[in-house]
Amino acid sequence: MIIKMHTFFKYLIISVGLLLCIQDRVQADETTRALEAMAKQNYEEAVKIWAGLVAEGNIVAEYNLALALEKSAADASQVNGWLKAAAHDGLVNAYSHFQPDAIKPGAHTRAMMSQSPDDWIREQEPRYYTLQLASSTNPKLIQKYYRENKLEGEGGYYRNYRQGKNWYALVYGSYPSINEAKQAVDSLPVELRKWSPWVRRFQDIQRVMQPLD
Repeated sequence: MIIKMHTFFKYLIISVGLLLCIQDRVQADETTRALEAMAKQNYEEAVKIWAGLVAEGNIVAEYNLALALEKSAADASQVNGWLKAAAHDGLVNAYSHFQPDAIKPGAHTRAMMSQSPDDWIREQEPRYYTLQLASSTNPKLIQKYYRENKLEGEGGYYRNYRQGKNWYALVYGSYPSINEAKQAVDSLPVELRKWSPWVRRFQDIQRVMQPLD
């Protein structure tokens, strides 16, 4: 009986693995089709494909769906809706594509304008990774670095109490994997690389961060 159960679980694991591989392959094929449609300026077809991938939980497709909708001259509120979804799921590039002129004044606009640097960190996916650019016991130094490099919407800073002192740390970007985060270091502007950024997991930061003064 033990042998039979062992064999059952062995085949179950293999079956699940094969299913995941098939799903990955299908999504890859659909992504290729969508990109080809975009290249041919067949944006209506691209929208359909990206929407299907979004329904399957593909986060990157949210961002691409927004771009396809924008190219197809869709309503700006639709475009910004998917950009916001992609941004909240950790895709930093989505923030830079918002169309502020097309957004009607209201709660959504006020929410974006009032987002604090530590709120940005709290809203990130805990499993994702970020780059810690600098830390200091001097909050004004971190605030200055944050403002001068125009990191609003793409990064934030937080306070952490340790060794009897308040420390302030500045982070930038949101990446699904540790490898993507490491690769992103080389593409940072020189000004953001000068203090040797290192990779941190949002979950670890969110666990220890405290409200800003």
